[in-house]
Amino acid sequence: MNQSRANTNSIGADFGVLGCFLVFGALSGLLLAFLVTRPSLQSFFFIKADKFLIARYSYWCSLSLIQLLGLSGAYALCVAGRLLVQGISQVRLLSAALVIASATPLLYLLTPLINALIGLNFVVAPLAYLLLLSCALCLFSGNLKLLPVALVWILLFTAAGFGFVYIGVRIDERSESYEFIQWPVLYAMWALAFGNWFIWRQRQNLKQSVR
Repeated sequence: MNQSRANTNSIGADFGVLGCFLVFGALSGLLLAFLVTRPSLQSFFFIKADKFLIARYSYWCSLSLIQLLGLSGAYALCVAGRLLVQGISQVRLLSAALVIASATPLLYLLTPLINALIGLNFVVAPLAYLLLLSCALCLFSGNLKLLPVALVWILLFTAAGFGFVYIGVRIDERSESYEFIQWPVLYAMWALAFGNWFIWRQRQNLKQSVR
């Protein structure tokens, strides 16, 4: 009976973690979409060219900082609510946070170098971003040997996210709503990737401690 109750509580906590990360991820995406579509903030985020807008450095910084804000809020709530009981050292937390916060700004700065060396920046830069998110997952776990697993993990959630974005865009074809579909969905899926990772690593660590 006690074992059954413990399993039930564990499953409930897992769903609580996933719910927190899903909601905070979606909210951070909505915040980003709201900010970058405000006419009063256009000059802060973009340079106006003849036919299109060119993103400023402030735009690329906002991508990572707002994502970090959503992930931090979800993690803090899960820890405060005892949904996640496996503690992570401050060094690992700060290291992972630094990687997430610097992901898009760093890639923006490295874009000219990437173009000069190998080209295909539109392919290399997104993959490098996902690699940095995978590194953050490994830093949370304290084991960089898990990087291949983390990279596949992130790629799967990213692929699902773009699938949902495609469906959302086909349902609502208005161009002005694209930002409000793209960023909430992608941020929610990346947040789910982090939430699922925390659950998986917590279970693995608990199993090892029992042994």
